[in-house]
Amino acid sequence: MPDLFLKSLNITEREERNAADPFTRMKHRLIANLRRQKRAADAMVRGEPYMEPRNITVEENGQRVRKQVNKPIRTWYWRDAEGLVRFSLRVGNKPIEVDKDKTDIVVGDDKELPNVIDLVIKAVEAGELDRTLKTFLQKTKT
Repeated sequence: MPDLFLKSLNITEREERNAADPFTRMKHRLIANLRRQKRAADAMVRGEPYMEPRNITVEENGQRVRKQVNKPIRTWYWRDAEGLVRFSLRVGNKPIEVDKDKTDIVVGDDKELPNVIDLVIKAVEAGELDRTLKTFLQKTKT
């Protein structure tokens, strides 16, 4: 019987998993983390806690067992002394500059936070922060 099924597939050579350059990986990771922050902000607006599943290892009956538990994420937003919500972009758990020597975005009201995060995601996807991200990447290499 001829290999009809395999012939219909687009088969190619093996590519390394993380073949993308460090800048592209950092940008994709930032966008993914911003989407996590948006899910957490949406939950905050609804008045619900936001949890993500994590695997932990515990000891049961003398054996190590992996279990899945829900844990909160570290949010990039907080309420300042005046009661306004602020948001900070983070790469490698370090705040990055959105503008010259400015790292915080003053959001104001809780309900505006998901919209602000959407705008930041669009800005990152459009390349508006590319120069800042490249500078940050070069600082971490040295």
